[in-house]
Amino acid sequence: MMTRMWACPNCNRQFTRTNQRHACGTGDRREVLRGRPADLVELYTALETFMTALGAVECVTRERYVLFRSCKVFADATIMTDAIRLAVHLGRRVDHAMFIKSVTDGKQVTQIAKLYTRADLEAIKTFLHEAYEHSIASRAA
Repeated sequence: MMTRMWACPNCNRQFTRTNQRHACGTGDRREVLRGRPADLVELYTALETFMTALGAVECVTRERYVLFRSCKVFADATIMTDAIRLAVHLGRRVDHAMFIKSVTDGKQVTQIAKLYTRADLEAIKTFLHEAYEHSIASRAA
């Protein structure tokens, strides 16, 4: 059974919970990338391009943070001075050299990676796709 989505009457963003507390709007990616080195901006652009190609993905930006969400957040990024710290929300623990930390909260496992290069992004694309699929599968449950 599909979970019914609730749309905020002010910003029209959709959520799985009625009256979901949120900040209306999705922010501005230029604010997140302002003053960052060109190679980091290019890496973030490649990440965002990949994420939005997965399906209906909303990129919500605040200060130096970006949330990638389908019907729920499946990954979030922190834009650092020399890297992108990426938290990938999976349904299982993964043993992979790119992941420097894992946190389990019962329903999901958050795997943390730091991306410095396009090769780093390429190395975890499979897990980003899995996280996206996990997020939309939870909507159908």
